[in-house]
Amino acid sequence: MHFQEQRPRGPRSRAARLRLRTPLLSILLVIGCGGDDGGPSAPTDGGPAAQARTEAVASLASEVIVPAYRDFAAAAAELETATATWRDSGSEDDRAAAQEAWRRAIDLWQRAEVMQVGPAGAMDVTVGGEDLRDAIYSWPIVNRCRVDQELVEEAYVDVDAFAAENVNVRGLDAMEPLLFVEGEGNGCAPNSSINRDGLWAPIVSELPARRAAYAATAAALVRRDADALLARWEGGFLAEMTEGGELFPTAQEALNALSDAMFYLDKETKDMKLAEPAGLSDVCVAEVCPELRESLYANRSIEHVANNLRGFRAVFTGSETGTGFDDLLVLNGAETLATDMLAAIDAALATADAIEGDVPTALAADPDALMPLYEAIRALTDLLKTQFLGVLDLELPQRAEGDND
Repeated sequence: MHFQEQRPRGPRSRAARLRLRTPLLSILLVIGCGGDDGGPSAPTDGGPAAQARTEAVASLASEVIVPAYRDFAAAAAELETATATWRDSGSEDDRAAAQEAWRRAIDLWQRAEVMQVGPAGAMDVTVGGEDLRDAIYSWPIVNRCRVDQELVEEAYVDVDAFAAENVNVRGLDAMEPLLFVEGEGNGCAPNSSINRDGLWAPIVSELPARRAAYAATAAALVRRDADALLARWEGGFLAEMTEGGELFPTAQEALNALSDAMFYLDKETKDMKLAEPAGLSDVCVAEVCPELRESLYANRSIEHVANNLRGFRAVFTGSETGTGFDDLLVLNGAETLATDMLAAIDAALATADAIEGDVPTALAADPDALMPLYEAIRALTDLLKTQFLGVLDLELPQRAEGDND
């Protein structure tokens, strides 16, 4: 099957594809954005533009997203091996090796966070979504106390049974405190059952062994879920996306899905990972809130942001030999916009690299330490939300509606 020829849009229902969108006409009338010639160059039916859209979808799906999932699946397998070795030996050297394997895996996953197209995406908002992402990494749905409760219960000893547990006790996020927390304390309130009923104190001497065993189980499940996600893409979703089908009858629909995924950088990276600890969000009621950072125990919050940017860059530019969104912009007469967006990505990456220390250290030294990075990413996402969507005739995701920053 091949993509249908794109037709002019008219009123229609997209409920079957689980997305309600806001037409961009009113936005474009306000901002007056367009190509380098002064006016928007919307895709036209047939010809080079249609061929370029089809090539971009195929290139981004097969040469960017699928390789990202392959790389992560390989890293997840290495993490499974490293944590099993730590579980069996209990040595500090093997714990350090497991920590490093986790860092490699999470770095790759943070790049894939901006690629939540199809099976990785949430079922209620993503075309073809199957919630597979949350099983691998459920942030911001995280709960250190629940992880410590599982240490008491030891349900993790049965890997297959533990696969049915909630996502916030078995993904990369649950592994973080298991690998990096030291000492005898737990993350639960004094009135929590494990403290109130005296269930924690008897296991304190066993904590290193229990954490290692639990981490090994979580890693085994992450590896399974990584393999399952890759299999879904290689087993049919890749063809569905690149050849046309019920979910994506046109290349433009597939490009919309890819564009939607890129908005992770706006909503999660900018508005949560940076604005909340920086005190720029109503969620933070103090001057700054370093406790709201993403990586509480491995202190890799800035690295996570940088890897989100690297993933965004990969989707924007495509593979070295393939067609990316930047190529589509150039084809539509917006070469300056393509150049500006790439420069904004690289500027944000340089700003992230310039932050010294982890988030708590940086904010303690300067409460405005995260502001340059926040502003750098906002400069990029402002282009994403306006000119980028307008030139390529893409649609604003529902979750981005009403965002006026």
